[in-house]
Amino acid sequence: MLRNTVLVRCFKVMLIFTITRTAFCDVPRPRGVSLMHASLYYPRDEKWVCLDGSKTINFLQINDDYCDCADGSDEPGTAACPGGTFHCDNRGYRYKYIPSSRVNDGICDCCDASDEYGYPDTQCLNTCAALGRAEQELRKRAAEIHRQGSAKRSEMITKGKQLRAEREKRRADLEAQRQQQETLKNEKEEIKKQAEHEENEAIELFKELQREKESDFSNTEASLRQDATDNFLRYDVNKDGFVDIVELQLDVALDQDRNGVVTVEEAKYFLDERDRVDLQAFITLSWPRIKPMQMLSQGIFKPPVDMDPEVGEKNPELLNDNQGTEEKHSQTYEETKSPEFNEDIEHESEYEADEEADAEGAYEEDEPNVGVGSVTEVSTPAPEYDPETQRFINLANEARNAYADAERELRDIDQELNELKTQISKDYGPQDEYSTLEGECFKFEDREYVYTLCPFDRTSQQPIAGGTETTLGRWDQWVADGKNQYAQQKYSRGASCWNGPQRSAIVQFKCALESKITAVSEPNRCEYHFDFETPSACDEATFMATEKRLRDEL
Repeated sequence: MLRNTVLVRCFKVMLIFTITRTAFCDVPRPRGVSLMHASLYYPRDEKWVCLDGSKTINFLQINDDYCDCADGSDEPGTAACPGGTFHCDNRGYRYKYIPSSRVNDGICDCCDASDEYGYPDTQCLNTCAALGRAEQELRKRAAEIHRQGSAKRSEMITKGKQLRAEREKRRADLEAQRQQQETLKNEKEEIKKQAEHEENEAIELFKELQREKESDFSNTEASLRQDATDNFLRYDVNKDGFVDIVELQLDVALDQDRNGVVTVEEAKYFLDERDRVDLQAFITLSWPRIKPMQMLSQGIFKPPVDMDPEVGEKNPELLNDNQGTEEKHSQTYEETKSPEFNEDIEHESEYEADEEADAEGAYEEDEPNVGVGSVTEVSTPAPEYDPETQRFINLANEARNAYADAERELRDIDQELNELKTQISKDYGPQDEYSTLEGECFKFEDREYVYTLCPFDRTSQQPIAGGTETTLGRWDQWVADGKNQYAQQKYSRGASCWNGPQRSAIVQFKCALESKITAVSEPNRCEYHFDFETPSACDEATFMATEKRLRDEL
């Protein structure tokens, strides 16, 4: 009797698995349950506990098309429970999970047709073997690409390591050069300081001598001005503040044609063709013309012998006598233009020129030009230094130039050092396999834009019709994708979108035999995605691990 009871129970269990299982009988389990979870569906005294532990039901209630458990675990092979999942074994291909709601819906979701067991009329065919063969072919081709790409990757690794070694060596050389250049710059700076100190002393000495000369000249100029003022007061007989024609006609020394009379024309010549002049005009215009005539009349100035032979023959005493006579007064104004005269009145001529310059520039000094848009540049000519002072200036200039050259060379070394340090600090992959991509730029063209990717630098886009290039992002960091730490690159801090964030880009790396962009998209506003193929991504060890996982799934 006990034997019969046991046989009945075994028959019932086998009946459940026969009803709910597909044809293969590797491990008995209800339909829709994966091999990994088969142990969870083992009966105990014909009872079974829901996977959430909330309820115990008869084992025969599993897959009876009625949802008994709150978590739906009692209906893995039917559509009775909402939110459940159905496992497709898909022997010969990859297993998959589908929502329980798709079981027996008339649509073939599993390649082994196990999800449509209740509707044989759907004529679902088992295509897993064909799919498996196609995938095997794809994996075979991918394995060949990885094999060839891995060889190229090895070459890129060698070049990357060589680049790193060259950069490290160059950095060491530059650091040694920098120390030498820093020492040289300091030496040049000390030489410059000493030369500038000597230059300043020489210039100060020159200025001091100039100030002494100017002081002497100022005293002479003041004396000459006072002389002109005294003569103005002497000529201004009526004391009206002006010297006129009549007043000048009283001075016979101004008789130019030696006829004993100062004519109106002669008087107007000394008044600059005016009827009268005030003190300022007398000093700047009249006195330079009157002074020579007075000097002749006073015997201060003596014309050369050959200036007027006739006068010398008629009266030889005129050339030797220092006392003034009427004939001496008759010498013309033009005869006063002799070298001796110029030497005697050199300071007076300088004074007169300064007075004229002051008169012409009085308006500019007293009333500066403030007109809109009318800025007048006043350039002060460099002083003419004596040879000794100029020698110190030249030495200081040479020292300054030498220091500037040394400083510029040091800046160039620092700039190259900073660039090298930035490159050395970048992560070019575990074996520097991505290092050779830096410095290259790749382009991809779609219907609207030309996209550019310069690895480890920037990404950009430009309209095909032409226009401004827009930066989509600058190199930021690597982004891990699952177990692969070097699957993606992130480029951030791009140009800001209109009323939006700054642009950014993700570059997805894939294995291929040549480096190129294969696709560009904008999955989200201002966020771009690049598909980039390169031998650098052909890591054969990672590929073989993935292959093993896929084989385990079949």
